[in-house]
Amino acid sequence: MKLQRINLLIIFSMLCLGTVTMAQNKQTATVPPVFNYKTINPQLQYAFIINKPTTPHPQEGDQVLLNMQSVCNNRLMYNTAQAFKGKPGEYGVTKPAFKGDLIEAIMLMTPGDSIVCLVDAVALFKNSKNKLPDFIKPGDKVQYFIKLVSIKPKEQVQKEQQAAFMKQMKEQQAKQKAEAAKQLIKDDKTLKTYFTNKHITPLKTASGLYYTIMEEGKGELPATGDSVTMNYTGTLIDGTKFDSNTDTAFKHTQPFQFVLGRGAVIKGWDEGVALLKSGTKAVLYIPSPMAYGPQARPGGGANPKGIPANSILLFNVELLSSKHPVPPPAPVVVPHVDTTKSNFIDSLKTIKTDSLKLTPPIPAEKKN
Repeated sequence: MKLQRINLLIIFSMLCLGTVTMAQNKQTATVPPVFNYKTINPQLQYAFIINKPTTPHPQEGDQVLLNMQSVCNNRLMYNTAQAFKGKPGEYGVTKPAFKGDLIEAIMLMTPGDSIVCLVDAVALFKNSKNKLPDFIKPGDKVQYFIKLVSIKPKEQVQKEQQAAFMKQMKEQQAKQKAEAAKQLIKDDKTLKTYFTNKHITPLKTASGLYYTIMEEGKGELPATGDSVTMNYTGTLIDGTKFDSNTDTAFKHTQPFQFVLGRGAVIKGWDEGVALLKSGTKAVLYIPSPMAYGPQARPGGGANPKGIPANSILLFNVELLSSKHPVPPPAPVVVPHVDTTKSNFIDSLKTIKTDSLKLTPPIPAEKKN
């Protein structure tokens, strides 16, 4: 059931059209008896119909189930039985949004209580930013009949919301994983056709990444956490160049640096660059799930086309260098000095008396 705020602004935003329809159909409600109202503020009055000596009262952050009906000038305006198909409405308890907000009266209730409230109609519609219906005039009151069915504590609400969020995240991740696996199969077929047509015999990793070594370097293989420096040119499988640090058309000709294996680049780069020794030139053929997946990248400048969703990416790369991270300095160990009274006195006893002799002062020059 969709959570709603107990806020007359929202309630009347939902029901403005329904109110006009009811007015046109001239649907009427039974005129309620006279109640001994108490005033919360000039816009809100209340009277208990049933007041059970129970606890607790609704608190901010709680969730409540209510049966609620509102009328004005003998016309039915809102009914939870209609809005929630015969069930109580579920609402979140928040701070009052304005003077006349029903939440102030509802927070006086306990489960099983029934209450009747009067709200100034003009103030109500003014705060809801809806037009005042023709059958409501200044000075009229909207009357609410409310029964508090139950209260769900804030802690339980948060726990359920967290569980629902985690469930949604897991479902979304599972869906994305399944879609990526399906796309990987499709991309693999496309790449195999490309290799056949281009007479290329690449190497393939277990993840589905393809690569060819064009010129092998003589340096070491980089490790996770190393800072690597690259030259690169990226193209789509149709040959469209989308980025390069060696082509002046893209206006950034500095070598590209990143920390390997930390997710600073696409998965295909993290995996592919780790296979290259320093000085190596290679081509990486990256399936879309290891690149940008279903997310398209906007174009501009030298690449107006951008990168369409689910694009296979080809990178001509050169690993210029890789550097291991500098280890942090060793912690400075401060020797412990025992300053207790007994040890301090013992240390004084070991000092030679000769070391305590002072140089005699130089006598002042005598005056003639």
